[in-house]
Amino acid sequence: MQDFRKIPTVLTAEELIDKIFRRAARVEGRNPKERALNKLSTISNVSRNYFKKIIEAHPSYDSLPDFYRDMVDVVVGIRNLKKSLAALKWANGMIQKVVTKSVREIKSGKNPSMVVKATYGRVASIIEQIDDELRFLNDAKNRMREIPVLLDVPTVVVAGYPNVGKSSLVALISTVKPEVASYPFTTKKINVGFAEFAGRRVQIIDTPGLLDRPLSKRNKIERRAILALKHLADIILFVIDPTETCGYALEKQLSLLEEIKSYFSKPTIEVYSKADLHEKRDKPAYSAITGEGIDEIRKEIEKIVKIHSQTSTEIAPSGQTSTQEQHS
Repeated sequence: MQDFRKIPTVLTAEELIDKIFRRAARVEGRNPKERALNKLSTISNVSRNYFKKIIEAHPSYDSLPDFYRDMVDVVVGIRNLKKSLAALKWANGMIQKVVTKSVREIKSGKNPSMVVKATYGRVASIIEQIDDELRFLNDAKNRMREIPVLLDVPTVVVAGYPNVGKSSLVALISTVKPEVASYPFTTKKINVGFAEFAGRRVQIIDTPGLLDRPLSKRNKIERRAILALKHLADIILFVIDPTETCGYALEKQLSLLEEIKSYFSKPTIEVYSKADLHEKRDKPAYSAITGEGIDEIRKEIEKIVKIHSQTSTEIAPSGQTSTQEQHS
């Protein structure tokens, strides 16, 4: 489980300079030399502690489970994160060197107030050089909050074209309503709900809508859905709108279904949505309006969960890759 919401807000260069120098301004001493040394010590401590807090709040991105690592890469770019965090480490090292040199100068007899004034200028210059990185890290922090916190439980990923009725199905089969949470995905949302099947707690994830086109041509929102299917799904629940009121032809929806089945070797349940608007029943059909078909879909999920529970093959934990997937 990885919770990116714990990453703290990152100050801009101007805000950080103000924070450090305000703290230093409050420091006193028995004489000018002691006061100057105390100010330098404060600059060193405040800057070091701040940079340490930001850097250590970030996980080791190379060691994250596959889903989280790939998701971070899609949302902000891991290379960019590493570059910006390295810039903070560089700035901290440079500030410590400047302060150490200034302390030596004061102890050797140089004018304390002149040394402190020069140190302020050098420290401010160093921090200003990493303003872009500080701003990027704060923006990255805000965007990574979109990545949901998932549990290590069997997971059903609901997929299909946009507007076919995925979110309503997740709400209907997730019986534990208070545990349903929404995470903003730009103009989309991923809904995570929980329910019990065959005596096991099961996580149900609604993905942003997918379109029937090559993976290389998918946008970032669609790629997030692909990552959920690839890394999280123990069961894929594919929703088809045979009425085509979603705006997409049935033929295209079925084509996407076949692509997903061939690409992901995972149990797949195919269902029709909007059952109150059509008569097709060659697959389980449900209606968010009348509630028709919901029990049948729940039974289908329960069957697969039960099969997994009774075999030696465990359902892969969320965020990790199953043996089957590794070789697919």
